[in-house]
Amino acid sequence: MNQIDKLRKQIDKIDFQILDLLKKRSKIAENIGKEKKSNNLFRPERQASILRNILKKNGNNLNPSYILSFWRSIFLSQIDVQGGIKLLLSNNIANSYIKTIYDYFSHDIEIITVNNTSKALEKVYNGKNILTILPYPSYNKGAQWWTNKRLEKLYGIAALPFFLRKKKSPSLIIVSKYMPVIEKDSYFLYISKYLIKDKNMILETKSSKYYLYRSNYMINNKNLKLFGILPKHYEG
Repeated sequence: MNQIDKLRKQIDKIDFQILDLLKKRSKIAENIGKEKKSNNLFRPERQASILRNILKKNGNNLNPSYILSFWRSIFLSQIDVQGGIKLLLSNNIANSYIKTIYDYFSHDIEIITVNNTSKALEKVYNGKNILTILPYPSYNKGAQWWTNKRLEKLYGIAALPFFLRKKKSPSLIIVSKYMPVIEKDSYFLYISKYLIKDKNMILETKSSKYYLYRSNYMINNKNLKLFGILPKHYEG
């Protein structure tokens, strides 16, 4: 047996070890799903925490995008074990941002297209473990959907892409019916009818009637409605 064959044998052994570990992880994920009773299966704040820990341990050995791709596939496959999620996209989002979406969820995510944003929000509100993705709130045309009344009982739970260069803004936001979980390295979005001056808040955007603020803190103010709790991006 030459040296290359010996090295390949080592890789084969590692592959089987990886498979055994994935099977053990899937079993644990299945048990977690039973405890959740199939509610709120998609937990982006937990995924972000896992990725940060892995990337920190990785150092500079592997390309971070390769790590993201590998673990996203693991996350989605094990959400499927728990019951699965569905992703609703309006046609314009599906056409314009499909690569960003696949980079975040992996190519195995089930995508259902709908005609418009209001229809997507309605299905998210009435369904179970259904998500939609919309343009991140901004002053841009088509990004004022956050004033929709249907959002009174929906939340922003994560922004895309996860890898973001410094001083760059996210392009998309994931919306869910389930209350987001506060985790380390998260930020908050608030909606208000009023212009509020607070050193702990930044005005992200505004419409003719509402203001959207961002903060690194949970703020108790009767004039603010919590719109989202989102994991901070991994900056590189």
